Amino acid sequence: MNDTISQRGEAATKMERGIYSVSVRHSRSGGSGINSALRRLSCTPSILSIVSVAALLIFSALPAAAVVSETEQEFLATGDFNGDGKTDVVIVDRYSGRVRVGYQLSPDFFDWANWKSGGMKNVTGVAIGRFVDGKHDSLCLVAADANLITVVDAVNPNADSDPVQVPNTALGPNTVAAIDIGGSGNTPLADLYVASIYNNDPTPNLVTLFRNDGKTVKKVLEQPVSGAESHAGAVTLKTGGAEFVAVMSSGEKGNALRVENLASGKPEEVLNVGGLPANVDYVVGNFRGTPLKEFVVFKPGEPTLTVYAVTEAGGKFQAGEAKSFTLTNPIRALIAVDGGKRTRLLAVFGDREPAELMDFDGTSPPVTVQKLAGATNKFLNGAVALPEAVLLFSSLTNNRAAAYYQMYALQNGSCVAGTLGGLASLADRDDSTIPEIHKRIVASQAEQSAADLKPYTNTVPGTDVKYEMVPIPAGEFVMGSPENEKERKKDEGPQHRVKLSPFWMGKYEVTWDSYLLFMYPDDEKKLRETHKTDEAVNAICDAVTRPSKPYVDMSFGMGKSGFPAISMTQHAANKFCHWLSAKTGHFYRLPTEAEWEYACRAGTTTAYNFGDDPAKLEEYAWFFDNSNSKYQKVGKKKPNPWGLYDMHGNVTEYVLDQYDPDYYQKFDLKSAVTDPWNKATKPYPHSARGGSWDDDPPALRSAARRASDRSWKQTDPQLPKSIWYHSDAQFVGFRIVRPLAVPSPAAMAKYWTSGVEKD
Repeated sequence: MNDTISQRGEAATKMERGIYSVSVRHSRSGGSGINSALRRLSCTPSILSIVSVAALLIFSALPAAAVVSETEQEFLATGDFNGDGKTDVVIVDRYSGRVRVGYQLSPDFFDWANWKSGGMKNVTGVAIGRFVDGKHDSLCLVAADANLITVVDAVNPNADSDPVQVPNTALGPNTVAAIDIGGSGNTPLADLYVASIYNNDPTPNLVTLFRNDGKTVKKVLEQPVSGAESHAGAVTLKTGGAEFVAVMSSGEKGNALRVENLASGKPEEVLNVGGLPANVDYVVGNFRGTPLKEFVVFKPGEPTLTVYAVTEAGGKFQAGEAKSFTLTNPIRALIAVDGGKRTRLLAVFGDREPAELMDFDGTSPPVTVQKLAGATNKFLNGAVALPEAVLLFSSLTNNRAAAYYQMYALQNGSCVAGTLGGLASLADRDDSTIPEIHKRIVASQAEQSAADLKPYTNTVPGTDVKYEMVPIPAGEFVMGSPENEKERKKDEGPQHRVKLSPFWMGKYEVTWDSYLLFMYPDDEKKLRETHKTDEAVNAICDAVTRPSKPYVDMSFGMGKSGFPAISMTQHAANKFCHWLSAKTGHFYRLPTEAEWEYACRAGTTTAYNFGDDPAKLEEYAWFFDNSNSKYQKVGKKKPNPWGLYDMHGNVTEYVLDQYDPDYYQKFDLKSAVTDPWNKATKPYPHSARGGSWDDDPPALRSAARRASDRSWKQTDPQLPKSIWYHSDAQFVGFRIVRPLAVPSPAAMAKYWTSGVEKD
């Protein structure tokens, strides 16, 4: 659906409304809006608060026309997202909700920043408008299955802003348009038209109008509609005319393209094109070169397009007789390309077929003017049109997210090949959810000093699963083993003094009861049906990267409920901490090596926290001699002096540090080091501590160190191999800590990635 709005009516040009609409794929935005950013939106059932909003409205020059396209994988759009007056490009991945913005630095070069989170998966609609600031554009995303509406600001290429949730009383928001809603309380800001599809019978399909007045975004109208709506967006039916909303409607009486006027504050139909096939899309343009527009309807995957010319009589609009034409290949996408007196069509066919720029007058078959190739030997899957250029997007394989772009400059009616470049990767990043998690942790932290540290039992929200945390006081100890300790290894020295800040530590190793919630998100989501949780929290948790579903029993038959979780990578352990922090509002991470040994020793200086005699190990630990060749339920042996169980044996426990056999030699032995952490700079090795059920007593000593190794994944049971999360290291697990001091968002990201992007 593409609409070219070359100019507004006299009243509209006096106060441009600041709106693009992605679902209608091509709109034009004015510059009015609020001067200060929409900083934080606090949700209630009916109102979205906008904090720190300046009263002064700033009006800026009219930006260039926005071009937007939609494919099976992505929403493609344009807008001025950083407010520099240049037309930028945005790609929203439907499945992941990840937003990639190409910021235009020069007419032929775009800087593609790292993806930003849209706060949802399975996006069903996108709108672009000046929701946040009068000088730049932002995005609004909706997801029907997730029941979410979010606003995403992309003003800073180098920093993420939190996706902000818009409260919605209707269920299943399926499509969204940025549009000016008239009536009482009208402002020049971008308002929202949202259609939803999962409401109760007899009215499952609803339309909700939201007013943005610079202080609140609130529902002003909600009413049933006859069918499920999609592809909503702003259009004009003639040059200089009023702006309307166009939607595709699918109902029992057939499918229709409906255009509605919102000037009165409620939808009033002004045009209806009925009798359409299911699952069609459309573009809008001045293909005849007259003030009145034409709708071009097509069904992705088929070669036929049908044009409906708009007519007007007595102020009433009607759609003219349908005219159909068949192209050479099945259509993947149609783009309206403006320039000169008439709009032209750009057809994307996909696979390795070139796109075709076509002259089209709405009455005769389209005529190919030029064939445009995408990236060499890649699959062409989408396009956008800029004021003076066309960008084609290609993927590595068919039906995949775009990975390359090819620019063509529009010169004298032809397209001249320009820059060929790569897009920002959609690969998992571990920091997109962190700013919001940090804010929740800071807001909910009740403990302010060491005196506030008390043991506590917590329940993972949305479940019955509990875990216990034990306070570990601040203090100083001697780390490492003395030279005369039996079975001592060189990497345990020299001994050095360490000071540590207070923290809590898991009373037990993390069990399958907790870890399976993280590893099987679908099962965890089912628990929410009977254990109600905050939907905003759920959205953040669901955005945290989690493992793919394993193909084998990762406990290897050794037991689950009450048993320690095993066979994960160190990265997976970090991501569990990330996820649990999002769920609970407490900051959790792996312990550093120093924290682990300090807590294990619990004030002791002997080889084990119960003394030097390994003969007593049976009372405190599961190891090779007594484990029956498998791990055992946590907490069945005696605890150490601080109440921590299984610090010796059962499973070896990951810590944060990069393993370095010479790390202790770097310390000044004359003074104590405070809170040391050997930050990881490569995937292997990481340190692991405590020994396991498969180890002999020397490996269980308090000072014993072990290095992780790629061989732990060598016989990875997954097919294909799991790069990040799973292994068959049946002897390794972890436990969590919660420091009293909450670190910065940047520090959280370092803890949860352990200094590397992959493991």
